[in-house]
Amino acid sequence: MSRSLYLHCPPGSIAERVLMTGDPARIERIAGMMEGGQIIARNREFLVANGTVQGVPFTAISCGIGAPSAAIAIEEAAQLGAKAIVRVGTMMGIGLPMGMFVLSTGAARFEGTSPAYLGMPFPAVPDWTLSQHLLESARVSNHAARAGMTATYDAFYPSMAPALVGRGLPDIDLLQSAGVVALDMETSLLYILSARLRLASASLCLITNNADPFEIIDAAERDAGEVALIQTVFDGMAHWSPS
Repeated sequence: MSRSLYLHCPPGSIAERVLMTGDPARIERIAGMMEGGQIIARNREFLVANGTVQGVPFTAISCGIGAPSAAIAIEEAAQLGAKAIVRVGTMMGIGLPMGMFVLSTGAARFEGTSPAYLGMPFPAVPDWTLSQHLLESARVSNHAARAGMTATYDAFYPSMAPALVGRGLPDIDLLQSAGVVALDMETSLLYILSARLRLASASLCLITNNADPFEIIDAAERDAGEVALIQTVFDGMAHWSPS
């Protein structure tokens, strides 16, 4: 294999520590926060950047929106050298403050990709050691963070934001009864596929909107929150080591 099918990267080109995000534009921001950060590949929704932080090599990969394309990025990252992947992106909160970090301690599997890897009896949970490092990094930075269960969906407008298209609200009562604090479109797939591939994984995301009442974060607050989120993940992952 001279290079992977979708990431367009050669074997050994991906660092052990990977930040995975949906938005390709966020890769430019992450690269700018690394020492020697540079884009090494571009293809479709997949951008890949390498660099170092505190002398530790990192890779950042974008995967677009949703579990199917995230699965492609994770599969190929693992083939190319990844040992730990942290989802660094946004989530829709359920009554949470805008700009808060959420560490997913487990994710309800409402998406359709993860069952191709492990059946529904298997729980979607993160690597606890990696998660603890991320929470400690958030604590040290004094950024508000909430650890809790999240839910992952395939259909954004029908399942997560029906209010935006005049279709009411998602079933907030059911979600809250199960302790779900935020919604996204990738985390449960990340956890299940990481279990199958023997990767350490976690998901630390920024709350940029709320399901009920529906609200959206201010642009300046979002930008500042993303920078703080990325730095928090760098700091946390730098203290993690493969077992």
